[in-house]
Amino acid sequence: MNALLLQSALRPCIPSYSYNYGCCLREPLRKGISGCLLQNKMNHSGLDSDGREFNNSDEMWREQVGDQSKKTEWYTKGVSYWQGVEATVDGVLGGYGHVNDADIRGSEAFLNTLLSERFPETSMSRHLVALDCGSGIGRVTKNLLIRYFNEVDLQEPVSHFLEAARENLAPENVTVSDSHKAVNFFCLPLQDFTPDVQRYDCIWIQWCIGHLSDEDLVSFFKRAKAGLKPNGFFVLKENIARSGTALSSFFSSQV
Repeated sequence: MNALLLQSALRPCIPSYSYNYGCCLREPLRKGISGCLLQNKMNHSGLDSDGREFNNSDEMWREQVGDQSKKTEWYTKGVSYWQGVEATVDGVLGGYGHVNDADIRGSEAFLNTLLSERFPETSMSRHLVALDCGSGIGRVTKNLLIRYFNEVDLQEPVSHFLEAARENLAPENVTVSDSHKAVNFFCLPLQDFTPDVQRYDCIWIQWCIGHLSDEDLVSFFKRAKAGLKPNGFFVLKENIARSGTALSSFFSSQV
């Protein structure tokens, strides 16, 4: 069975920050996504970044993306923000470039556990393929995924980030064997992206899923599930609130 694996990005010595340019309150994923049923719908009220009060996340989403024109504006503003950000580690991490090493160490420990469970030593001859969603400049791919997967595809809607990723992941700029490489670079937003059927052993989604409306999040996971090979897995790594509710309609890198 395909697995939905969740990892909190809140770690000691890493400040809590968010890549959401919208609401960082997420509706639970519904039945049918990797056999996972999350209940206890979040109905807490909260104030957005403009001081307006909403009774719950549904109410805010209706205000922000309640019709097609609003949804188009929502996504356009989000991409426009990132188009003005420099294509560097510090840029894509919202000024927190110093957390890169700690982030990669934590992710690597987590990934090693998954690989040893999913693909034991007797199966390590398997040709492994990963998808890096919201890849930015290829930070996670270069520092982590390309060392463990033979092929990595990158999905990113911001064109100058993706061009930087191409350069960062060129053979002369990575210290891995010839059997490990970045293959495809998809310049598409996540809400419009459909992975190839059964191509991936791992779909890695880090610090970008909050860009999607609840409806588009559920839709993407349904499409992504079909992109996993047998015994493949998702990794969803996001910053979360330890308690309470945070709503924001501010289109930026930090909430």
